[in-house]
Amino acid sequence: MAVVTTHAYVGLDQRRVALAEYGVPDAGPVDNSPPVLPAELSASGHGELIDNLPIQEIEATFDGWKAPSFLDDYYYRVHVRPGVIELGNLLSTQVRNVEVWSAYFEPQLLSSLSQVGTDGITLTQPQVPPTSFAALEARTYTLNISTNGAPVINALYTFNFPTDHPTLTVTGRRVVVWPFMPQTKHKEMLEWQTDIIPSFNNEQRLALRPAPRQSFSHEFQLDTYQFSRAKAIATQWAHRVYGIPVWSELTRLGPLSAGATEILVDTTAADYRQDDIIIVWESDTNNVAVEIGAVLADRVQLKLPLEKSYQNAYVAPLRFARTFDGMQFRRSNHDFTIASATFQVTQNKDLGAAVGYPQYRGKDVLIDPTILVSDLNERISRATDEFDNGSGPIVVDIKNNWVNSAKAITFDVLTRVERWAARKWIHSRRGRQKGFWLPTWNPDLILLEDVGPTGAALTVRPIGYPLYYGVKDIMVQLKNGTRIFARVLSGAVDPNENEVLALEAAVGTGFTVAEVDFICFMSHVRFNSDRVEIRHDYAGRAVTTIPVVETPE
Repeated sequence: MAVVTTHAYVGLDQRRVALAEYGVPDAGPVDNSPPVLPAELSASGHGELIDNLPIQEIEATFDGWKAPSFLDDYYYRVHVRPGVIELGNLLSTQVRNVEVWSAYFEPQLLSSLSQVGTDGITLTQPQVPPTSFAALEARTYTLNISTNGAPVINALYTFNFPTDHPTLTVTGRRVVVWPFMPQTKHKEMLEWQTDIIPSFNNEQRLALRPAPRQSFSHEFQLDTYQFSRAKAIATQWAHRVYGIPVWSELTRLGPLSAGATEILVDTTAADYRQDDIIIVWESDTNNVAVEIGAVLADRVQLKLPLEKSYQNAYVAPLRFARTFDGMQFRRSNHDFTIASATFQVTQNKDLGAAVGYPQYRGKDVLIDPTILVSDLNERISRATDEFDNGSGPIVVDIKNNWVNSAKAITFDVLTRVERWAARKWIHSRRGRQKGFWLPTWNPDLILLEDVGPTGAALTVRPIGYPLYYGVKDIMVQLKNGTRIFARVLSGAVDPNENEVLALEAAVGTGFTVAEVDFICFMSHVRFNSDRVEIRHDYAGRAVTTIPVVETPE
């Protein structure tokens, strides 16, 4: 038997639809009382109308959770900011401020402050525990880290609140300054690492070490007292980090007063770094390493005032370094000892920057006349594979599609400004990675006819260009100092048996034969070594010789 279920209050339209399903005609407006079916409908076996209202709904219970909010992230806990202080290599007394903030909405009791491994570290507290923090109160603690103490700093402070125990961790290493001034002549090494992937027509060069490893090789002449101190330092610090001044960048200051908060020194041609360490040096027994903040062109600002005065002070950048091969001492029958060591710097930095060289095809042209090209050591060859079966002729095949032309360039600079510019440019090459254009500085081509601004060809004395050369790049040096760079696409012999070189584009600047100083070839080269050695000499002179090799553009 079919059962029709209706609600006590059903809409008018819904009632009409329901009655229409059973053949009950629409009688017009009706009230909301339950419908009464005709007797014949009930007797016909279609079933009777049953009112099941109200309907019992099943209730369900679901577990829920409160989503995290800003309130949970910052409140109802104690914050220590910063919670971790990494000092790195410590050469001077350091001062840090630490904020302790009770982010509770009611007072909290700091019952005690426990500490472990705090040798040489002092934490100055606004109020000594036990003390109560008011609601949302913040206090500033001062942390003073001395250079005297354990070689390795690993301190832990724990703030003991009723339900919260935040910590402050301090890590670092105390570094000993190697204070003895070396002999003026010394060597500095810069070492990159480049992965070269050759192909037949080109090569791919990947810099695996963007910042070069820097090291200094020094010799020290020590008297008996200095030798005694140096031996003691080397004995206890052989495996640890030294502070070594960059002696080639030493600057004389003269008198310095205690309490000074800045040092006037030209920083534009030396490696002074913000938030780093410098040395104020008067002698190997009277010196101090100080931390600097901002580095300006004419001064450095100290994070802490100088504690003492100096009558004849010098200043230099300081580097953290290790002596992996230890310290060597050579003694004879006189009162002096020669100590020698190589200091490997631990915090290396890329100093690469443009120094104003002209650009040709998007790369530097090394046009400084003070840079010597060592043609006496030039070698031209091709990389080949030789197939020899032992009984027949040797078959030779080339490995790549360019000539290996190897030579050397030498930087010989006399001033600090020139040395700094050369250093920045050498850094910018990243060892063997980045190429540049190198003129031969030799009158390779002798011009025979004047050239107009729209000229795209040069008539020169025959050298066999059509036979031996294809595409070459040249530099035209005029007597007034103007330099014109161009690419030669091909060469041909004219009726006068001179050679006409077709250029890729018009020269743009016209010139006569008399105005030309010389015309030389340019090679696209790169360093042929990832190791560059700088030899520092007397009066600030520095010399470095770097092998270079021709490579595809």
